[in-house]
Amino acid sequence: MTSARDRSLRLDAAPHPLWVQRTRVFLTLAFALIIGLSLKLTWVQVVRRGHYMTLDAQRHPGPEPARPVPGAIYARGLEPMAVSVPMASVCADPRTIAESDRGVGAVAHDIAERTGLDAAEVRERLERAIEDDLAFVYIARLLEPDQVAPLVQERVPGVWVTREYMRMYPGERLACHVLGRCTRYHEPMDGIELRWAFLLAGAPGTRPRNMDGHGRSILGVDSTGVLPPEPGKSLVLTIDWSIQQVVEMALDDCMERSRPKSATCVVMDPNTGEILALASRPNFNPGGLAEGTPEEIAERLKNLPVVRQYEPGSLFKVLLSAAVLESPNYASQSYYCAGQTEIGGESLRCWGRWAYNGGHHSCDLTRMLAQSCNIAAARFALLVGASGYHDFLESLGIGRRTGIGLPGEASGSLRPADQMRERDVANLGFGQGVSVNDIQMTSAICAIVNGGRLMQPQIIRSVLDAETGDVLRELPPHEIRQVCSERTSATVRDMMGAVIEHGTGARARIEGLRVGGKTGTAQKWVPEEGGFVTGRNIVSFVMVAPLDRPRFVILVTADEPAIGEHGADVAAPVARTIAVAALRQAGLLPAQAEIDADLGI
Repeated sequence: MTSARDRSLRLDAAPHPLWVQRTRVFLTLAFALIIGLSLKLTWVQVVRRGHYMTLDAQRHPGPEPARPVPGAIYARGLEPMAVSVPMASVCADPRTIAESDRGVGAVAHDIAERTGLDAAEVRERLERAIEDDLAFVYIARLLEPDQVAPLVQERVPGVWVTREYMRMYPGERLACHVLGRCTRYHEPMDGIELRWAFLLAGAPGTRPRNMDGHGRSILGVDSTGVLPPEPGKSLVLTIDWSIQQVVEMALDDCMERSRPKSATCVVMDPNTGEILALASRPNFNPGGLAEGTPEEIAERLKNLPVVRQYEPGSLFKVLLSAAVLESPNYASQSYYCAGQTEIGGESLRCWGRWAYNGGHHSCDLTRMLAQSCNIAAARFALLVGASGYHDFLESLGIGRRTGIGLPGEASGSLRPADQMRERDVANLGFGQGVSVNDIQMTSAICAIVNGGRLMQPQIIRSVLDAETGDVLRELPPHEIRQVCSERTSATVRDMMGAVIEHGTGARARIEGLRVGGKTGTAQKWVPEEGGFVTGRNIVSFVMVAPLDRPRFVILVTADEPAIGEHGADVAAPVARTIAVAALRQAGLLPAQAEIDADLGI
């Protein structure tokens, strides 16, 4: 028998060297394996997480996330201008169909039988997707929901129906440059649709991620992390539907009567800065462009009142008049126009027949504006001085984007005061050497006639919940700064009244109501032809109505009219037509003007 002492000695004996070596090797390998797995997990789940998430979404996409309801666009009276109509699209998982027992041909036949689609075309699309190893393919898009109802009720494995939306424009071409357009599949391209897509589009829901390797939902796994779609927001514009319609018809008439290359109109409320109408010719149908060359289509798509910048010509004399009245150098001066003079070592002629028949003679500020005298305007600009005139124009927003909220707005240009020569200042008096867009020009004139307050031009009035119609946010009028005194504003309004009563704007007169205006005719700078070209003009007219308490400022321009030479005969009648309609709608049209309007006078 073994004694207790022998057993003790055996237990205290050192381990066998081979056992110790094997143990060390095993522990070293196990430790290395743990380190390797840890590094691999870190690489997969941290460093390359995005890659594998994308790969998983491609291989096992699962059900399509629910589409949000897009927001609509309304005019200020809640007339629908752009709405989204729900449609149905048939989708398929080509891998699931390829692995099914029924085969591609049978599945294509089932789809065609339930939807009325062509079975051969469906099969061809599925086979092409299987060859390309796609996990998702559209069989057909934007179908009527009734057409796919049988497919929804009797499901085909690997095939499902999803909801999409098609954009519709009830007014067709009405305010097309404001609204912009979407593609057939509701992708924004320009205008409000593009600029405010972040509100209109909403946010799609998220996919359920509890999927197995075959793209099937795993039962019993929590899916509370799936987010529902967030509906888009609807926008209410400042556009007045009725005034916009009148503007569109008046521009069509102008294009037919005077045949200009293009024509524009902006109607603004001077007290709030709200754009009541904005239109441009040529135009387009947002629901689908008509045929034409790429150049013709590009011209139709241009929102000219926003993206075009041009020299305003004599319209600028309204701004000059306010600058003179605000200048400490002004003391009721008058200047003599003999038709021609010399300023800054260069010859300067007045416009049209006045350059050759002895000029306008003595011109105070009112006569300068009423008769649109260039020589007197140049002298008044020099009276104000480069620095004073520049600072006043800058306070009106000239040379800077207005922030109207439409894509592609031009900034215009205004030369720094220290870079102006004497002749540059003189030219600035009658709107040369400076460039503006229509929104800038309208906004600046609004500030001068509304009591001197520069208002933020505004195209969005409020934001609505697309489902309930509740107002989520109002955008109230915003005053940027005071640019001139109320006294200066009232004086300039009286001077603009003189333009209509016994000046160049007589064709815009409305019987029984005092209105104001200013004509403009500006030669275009054509770099290809080396400068200003005689006969290539942008003619314009701005109208203020009523004159005592302005409610509407209307700016009309026409580019190179074939019939008519000046703003007085091309643009003024258009502005008058629009003013009569807007005043009638506001209840401000006197009885005699009503009779004249009905008679077409």
